[in-house]
Amino acid sequence: MRIPYKYAVALTAALGLFMAVLDNTIVNVALIPMANAFHTDLNAVQWVITAYFLAQAAVIPAAGYLSSRLGVKQVFIACLALFTIGSLLCGLSDIVQDSSGHPYIGLLIFFRVVQGIGGGALFPLATAIAFSAFPPAERASSSAVIGLPVLMAPSFGPTIGGLLIDSIGWQWIFFINVPVGILAIFLMVRIYKPENEQKDPNKAGRFDYVGLTLSMLGIVALVYGFNQVSQRDPGTVTATNPAGSIYGWGYWQVWAWVIAGVVLLAAFLVYELRSKDPVVDLRLFKQRDFTTASIMTWAMRAFVFGSFFLLPVFLQEIRNPHLSATVAGLATMPMGLASGVAVVLTGRKLYAALGPRYLVLLGVIFMAASNFLLLGITNETDGWSLIPAMILRGIGFGMSGIPLQTVALEKLKGYELPRASSLYNASAQIFSSIGIAVLTTLFVQQTTAHQPSQQAIQALAQSTAQQMAPAYLASHPGLTQAALQTTPDFTQQVQASVAAQVTSQAGIPAMTDVFLVVTIAMVALVFLSLILPDKRSRQSVGAAEGAESERSEPMLVE
Repeated sequence: MRIPYKYAVALTAALGLFMAVLDNTIVNVALIPMANAFHTDLNAVQWVITAYFLAQAAVIPAAGYLSSRLGVKQVFIACLALFTIGSLLCGLSDIVQDSSGHPYIGLLIFFRVVQGIGGGALFPLATAIAFSAFPPAERASSSAVIGLPVLMAPSFGPTIGGLLIDSIGWQWIFFINVPVGILAIFLMVRIYKPENEQKDPNKAGRFDYVGLTLSMLGIVALVYGFNQVSQRDPGTVTATNPAGSIYGWGYWQVWAWVIAGVVLLAAFLVYELRSKDPVVDLRLFKQRDFTTASIMTWAMRAFVFGSFFLLPVFLQEIRNPHLSATVAGLATMPMGLASGVAVVLTGRKLYAALGPRYLVLLGVIFMAASNFLLLGITNETDGWSLIPAMILRGIGFGMSGIPLQTVALEKLKGYELPRASSLYNASAQIFSSIGIAVLTTLFVQQTTAHQPSQQAIQALAQSTAQQMAPAYLASHPGLTQAALQTTPDFTQQVQASVAAQVTSQAGIPAMTDVFLVVTIAMVALVFLSLILPDKRSRQSVGAAEGAESERSEPMLVE
């Protein structure tokens, strides 16, 4: 099968990126099996997710800087190899055991950091590589190819993970990356030829260790602080609240980490603006297109990712009866499929015909319509009921996210591309964390506001006990009605049932309040999208750059 050079490069970069994005969500359904395998609690195994997330956040801003000095191809292959080796080690982490025969959870967490460092760098580098293979006038097509894994993988992660765990074991959510990673490395070595890559004129200068350290520590501290807001406090786990309560904004460590992150990033900002060879070139924000697209992306990541985080919470913890993680994953899969369709449809031709302004405008309208449908969720809402909203959301996110990335990076080339991509992705990662933290806090606050009165809860407990008593007595011969009220097992069942009903009664209107806020935000973004550029003029990128597409000679990819 012969594929033009530029598409072969973009597809190869997308292949490596797909696995890194997939690992952000594929582990979510493996927490219980891993907790059982490592003989630990959920609070400890939660770090398997957190460690990967923080490692990615730390390395994203550094990836572009390293590639401009060492070469984007070399750094991409090295990071992909690191991700692949980390995946293999994660799957083998239960082999090493203590004297009691229990594997070390710390070893798995360490290997997830290794995996995250490799995977995090792939985000900006894959985009930069794909963009470099296309002339600026055709980068909407490149953005569509590289956008497919970013938009689709998160929706497929829980489903693929559930199938692998149920059939062959949790280790295979990591082992599955190994053959794909090896294939992607082979293809990248064979196909990508960055012979026209522009070198950084400051490459021979002093390596910016200070800026690199400040950026990595600052982003990790800030992202971790916001991440802590929505984490569960193990000290609040009770029989009536088995999941526990989130830390929220009142937790002192949240503010300690956030303040530390802000201070470090402020120092980084001052230092980098004086540097001739900065790790992250903040001067890119002087470019109108880059700044406008970045602001739109920040807002979309904050509100869309934040609300997307809450949907599985609704299905698994608020809705009564709860749905399994696998079913919740299947419910969000239509969003990924619709995103893929939208990305294909809004590639080069629609982007050239309509321009980013109207594509993003339509996309935001679709997302606003999706949130409007979600305002009607009830306790009877299931995965099937969510399909229309998920399809609209997927189409909207695909139609808006890809054009925004194209606008931000379209005019850049050479060594500027990886650095700009790093800045674009790192800032988007921060705002995703902020969105999850803020919307989760809003949800908790509104849940408290909608909480039934104590009298209503007591009445609910009495009616629930009366409803459950006949079935419990029938299954426990010899137990009398008088002794029933002092039976611990029956009392716990009643308490759990009442807690689930109270959570549903308070959580559903709270969820509606959150989606109302997100809907209003989407309406505001409709007006903000009007400041984006209209049709992209090919003349603005020059005839010479357009002629660069002739470099797209056929290449055999087997």
